[in-house]
Amino acid sequence: MTNCCRGVAILLIMLSHVSGTMGTVLLTPLGGTGVAMFLFLSGYGLNESYKKHGLTSYWQKKIKRVFIPYAIVITLLCVYHGKFDFLAYMLNITGLKTSYWYIGFLMKWYIFYYLFTRFGERQRMLMMLIGAFFTLFLFPNIEAEQAFSFFCGVCVSVHIDYLRTVSMRKIVAVGGIALLVGMSFLAVKQLPFVRLHTGDWIYNVVQCGIKLPLGIAVMIGVTWMSWLSDSRFLQLAGGVSYELYLVHFPFYGEVQGKLLLAVFLFVGSFGIAYLFQRFNKKIL
Repeated sequence: MTNCCRGVAILLIMLSHVSGTMGTVLLTPLGGTGVAMFLFLSGYGLNESYKKHGLTSYWQKKIKRVFIPYAIVITLLCVYHGKFDFLAYMLNITGLKTSYWYIGFLMKWYIFYYLFTRFGERQRMLMMLIGAFFTLFLFPNIEAEQAFSFFCGVCVSVHIDYLRTVSMRKIVAVGGIALLVGMSFLAVKQLPFVRLHTGDWIYNVVQCGIKLPLGIAVMIGVTWMSWLSDSRFLQLAGGVSYELYLVHFPFYGEVQGKLLLAVFLFVGSFGIAYLFQRFNKKIL
């Protein structure tokens, strides 16, 4: 089911990106919602792995699954654009200064999780919560709006045994509340007062109130509609979701509002992402 949720998340992100090139902002919240789902699932999956294996091979796993594919794409983009600046290249592949903001943000949370778990296991949840507030108030807008997404995923993993005893009816009710909260904050965002604070913590809080609750609502909806897990398309999208993100991101701006190019981007991205994932598995 988590793989199915990843498939839904990457489709929301791609739809948001492509619709933005078509001059509409109606689907803009879908992108942040998909990112919130990715971060939530990353936190959940990371802590589930920790419960089974501890921190054994922690960084080796991240390098193999996340950073090597990313470094390959960045290298190929340098060749494609015919430009190479060694310092910019090194900053890019290490995530310190990258156009793939999600990679840089995810790396920060990997570091937070490792340090807090390695050196303060008993208080790690409190320290991660403090880190989330630190992110909310001091990080750039696009990262601040996702301040609590990763942390909430870890929380669900910590309390998963209890959550499995909760009835689906109650979980769906939580999803409905999350949807209501997300839509309410989306309405608040349209207020002139909030628009005047674009770039500061007030706007970031409102954005948090949109993206994470909507992401939770979508994930609960997908879990409730269990037949979605039988969808081969969503399973494929979820299986290559990371590669899809890497492949489509540099090129979605080329769509320029043309439907045919949008279709070509989706089909081409799926094909390349599938082959890219198989290639990654071979070299690893």
